[in-house]
Amino acid sequence: MKFNPAKSYPHPVLRPNSSDYPRTEFQVDLDLKRIEGTTYLQFAADFALSDPDLLNLVYSGKAEYALLIRCPKTHFRSIERGAKPELAGEIPDGHLYGQAEFQPFLICMRSLSDFQAEGWHQDFDGMRFDIPVGAVLAQDEPKEYWIDTVEESKIGSIFELGINNDMTGGAWRARLDDHRVLIEMSQGDYDRFIEARQRVDGAPEAAYIMNSIYLPALIWVLEQADRDNDGEYDDLRWRRALAKRLEDLGCKELGSASAKRLEDAQKLLEEPFRHLPLMTDGGKS
Repeated sequence: MKFNPAKSYPHPVLRPNSSDYPRTEFQVDLDLKRIEGTTYLQFAADFALSDPDLLNLVYSGKAEYALLIRCPKTHFRSIERGAKPELAGEIPDGHLYGQAEFQPFLICMRSLSDFQAEGWHQDFDGMRFDIPVGAVLAQDEPKEYWIDTVEESKIGSIFELGINNDMTGGAWRARLDDHRVLIEMSQGDYDRFIEARQRVDGAPEAAYIMNSIYLPALIWVLEQADRDNDGEYDDLRWRRALAKRLEDLGCKELGSASAKRLEDAQKLLEEPFRHLPLMTDGGKS
């Protein structure tokens, strides 16, 4: 029952981008609340249906509102349904992770014989349809959300290393078009960087990597996010993580023209400069 605007049904269906019901609507407002640090989710769906004939089917028990919930990463699939236009429920921690889809429907619960509706397009004048149990009567566009704990993750988790075979050694660059910021470098530099990071993991020398790569990359990411007037990055996980951490630290929100991102980046990375081995004295800063 995945939403497909071009799908053909054997009977009129009230849905977006369709002329089957030109004067009525079926829309759903969805509210999600996640407990911090978990993927435990509470949801509440508010259905709005304006077609009188479809409403009569609901009142008579012949149709019900339904919310199909799916998560490809965890293979979770569940459906909530009922005769009232408000549906609410909860999903335990661990059942959803990554992209989750909430698909609203109006479903036929009893077989309908010779059904017709006044709100149909004039092309259906005089026509009647037999509609089986489980058939879709109305459908709204799916609502897609990322369910994860990215807001509580360390800032370093927003970065991902990658190889760009077109790049020469000694340089790196960053890309913002995915859920993690991709830092690209040549194959040789990538191999050396991974080896160096593993060698200094947990040692004071790790601060050199933090200052030479992640600090300038984070400054650039913050500045690019500030310039994003079109909301290009709004749905990306790295932006959500940055927005939450900036709020926690009392820094200006993304999009602020007067933000001091050099200072903010150092706060986000817990002042990496002061942890450089050459800047310490016997382990004291």
